[in-house]
Amino acid sequence: MVKRVVCKDEWTSLGISSCVEAIIQSVDKEFGSKAELFIPILARMDRREGAEFERTKRPGVYVFIYEDGTCLKVGKNQQNASKRALEHCTDNTCSKDGTIHMADLRNSDKTYMLVFALQGESMHWVLALEYFLEKTLEPRILSLRNG
Repeated sequence: MVKRVVCKDEWTSLGISSCVEAIIQSVDKEFGSKAELFIPILARMDRREGAEFERTKRPGVYVFIYEDGTCLKVGKNQQNASKRALEHCTDNTCSKDGTIHMADLRNSDKTYMLVFALQGESMHWVLALEYFLEKTLEPRILSLRNG
């Protein structure tokens, strides 16, 4: 098992750090030892290169977070979480009220993508984690299946 870490050097001084910590702690509390199946990785949308971001290209759950801590979107992919997450920017997924357009966030220095990258083959936990985060974080852009 790979040690659970988030690239803290990049974000501990940011205002978003308490939000990210709260999300990770809620996952730890809800999933207990199963939370260790995931490595949380934070990437600012305008800085999506390097080894840390490469680690997001695996099955997992993604959370788009604005710098003020607002959860924008939660989703999952069973092959490459960050690729699917970025497709929302290409497709310009938007909120029902039209105030949030994902295309505007693709290179934003105020938007972050938190990816819970799955380690191993326990795919059903990806589904469980996505459901948990959608219900607890109440994203501004809902999945189409949720309305």
